[in-house]
Amino acid sequence: MKFIHQVSKGSRYNQIYIPKDAEGIFEVGDTVEVRLLRKKLELFCSKSPLQLPEFKKSLIKQIFSSLSNFHEISQVFIVGSFLTEKADYNDIDLLVISKQKSELLEKKVFSYLTEKFQLKFHILPVSQESFINLQKICPLTRSMLYYFVSNKKFHPEQEIIIDKKHIEFLLMMPEDLLKINANSRTFYDNIRRLIAIRRFLEKKDLDSAKINQELKELLGEALYSRLKNNEAINNDMLKKLRGIIKKKIIELRKKI
Repeated sequence: MKFIHQVSKGSRYNQIYIPKDAEGIFEVGDTVEVRLLRKKLELFCSKSPLQLPEFKKSLIKQIFSSLSNFHEISQVFIVGSFLTEKADYNDIDLLVISKQKSELLEKKVFSYLTEKFQLKFHILPVSQESFINLQKICPLTRSMLYYFVSNKKFHPEQEIIIDKKHIEFLLMMPEDLLKINANSRTFYDNIRRLIAIRRFLEKKDLDSAKINQELKELLGEALYSRLKNNEAINNDMLKKLRGIIKKKIIELRKKI
């Protein structure tokens, strides 16, 4: 990154200062080239407290520094269990905001980070326009951003809009689980989704820790652990899970 600029004198906005011992070399009116050698890195965190060990902070800074080469990206968020769990996470979730959503950009970022860090990444690409709207209408987006670390300042949208069409879209996958077979982790994620939707409609906070606790109380600790770890479930467990999903979908439809 570089730009061409004329040397000026006085108190102009965003002025670049020349050291006294170089004043004889650079004079007012000279045209100079300014080149970025190293980007200053600052982490911007959610208001919800995060206790991150130094190695995670260091890794996040390295990720942000690496992604500064992608000029299509306007902002990056680290979200998910990497931030909230000490060790119980499978990958690092990145919410990548760009002017336009691009599958090519998603693949480029995934390949680049995987090759560079030799870690598992989950890339969530969103356009700037969609991102603003999703903060207002989507319980999953709001829950995801309850805890975050970003490369830029960010103030979450306070406005909540109940968009029936979007809620119906979010209910499609849980509804499919009433008919199709899936692994146990899919049931875990979708019952969590139903809890998040209900809390959103009731205008409760979407703290992932509270959602997980509610899910654990609903399932019981043994089944909760089995689903979270994607372990096999028997027919009785499957019947119980589908009963929970069906009941919650009916309750949610009464609220929208």
